[in-house]
Amino acid sequence: MPPIKYSLDLQDRVSFDLQAAPMEILVPDELSFRWILNGKAIAFVSFNATRRVVDAWINKQMEMLQTWDTNRISFMLNDFSAPSCVVTPYARERINELVKSSPNITAYTTTILGRTALSMPVVLLSNAINSASRRRNKSQTMIFYKHDEAVQWLQRRLAEGEFVDQTTTRTF
Repeated sequence: MPPIKYSLDLQDRVSFDLQAAPMEILVPDELSFRWILNGKAIAFVSFNATRRVVDAWINKQMEMLQTWDTNRISFMLNDFSAPSCVVTPYARERINELVKSSPNITAYTTTILGRTALSMPVVLLSNAINSASRRRNKSQTMIFYKHDEAVQWLQRRLAEGEFVDQTTTRTF
């Protein structure tokens, strides 16, 4: 029996229209990228966490940050729900590099995980990133186990405002 191909299309995992741009494959069969919610949020779907995937994921974000307007909030969804997505020391190192390279960007990020014991390091890493980010700006990372809930959380953040000056009264 041939292996089951993992879909890199986030739309396959939610019950409503994501209003998405065409998908871009960053690593064939392993990592995709697309703008969702009418071009206001970024979505990555990963099948695993190999160095090649981690590098493509981080490099795409760094490329985008080079021209990012610091008054614009970054809204991002990371789908790491595939069983082969685990945090590696290399991934932690690259994530720290990304966080340090974007100190003036306010970001609302949601990460979707599978419910496994291996997902706990991602939760712990997310908590550490949240702590560091909140000291500098109003960034927040949330973990979800259901795709619909993750997208709905992003939609609520978007409804509160897309620019930093619109969010001065935000409460969590």
